[in-house]
Amino acid sequence: MKIKLIAFSALYAAATLVQSCSSNTTPEMQKYEARQDILEVNTRINELKMEYEKERVKNENLRKEARELSEKAETKTDRFSVGKDAESVADRAASTRKSLKKAEKAVNELLKSDRKLEKLQQKITKEQGKAAGLERQIEYVKPQ
Repeated sequence: MKIKLIAFSALYAAATLVQSCSSNTTPEMQKYEARQDILEVNTRINELKMEYEKERVKNENLRKEARELSEKAETKTDRFSVGKDAESVADRAASTRKSLKKAEKAVNELLKSDRKLEKLQQKITKEQGKAAGLERQIEYVKPQ
């Protein structure tokens, strides 16, 4: 086991040495690589922004639906009254309960959508920070 570990370590060290010797790049090459990295980061940013926009539209629809269901459930609870007929009261109670459950479900979906929007915004901000760092890196690469 120790022999394999030593052999692997020696092989890894040799491979690292060869790679470091062969990776002498010119500053111009470093700029191009950094620009390529910026393009990749900008692509991720654009994908995140598209996903954010889709989720924002979905969020608006969920917000509208939750508002409507909440208002409907609220009017049902306001109109709920105890009458003489126990069966009709039970039916109204069941109907009101269903309306409240639907409203609760819509509000929970809206909360999930809000959290997803926050996470997407955080990812976008993080990626924009990476892009800004890469742009600074390009500015500070000096020619030989």
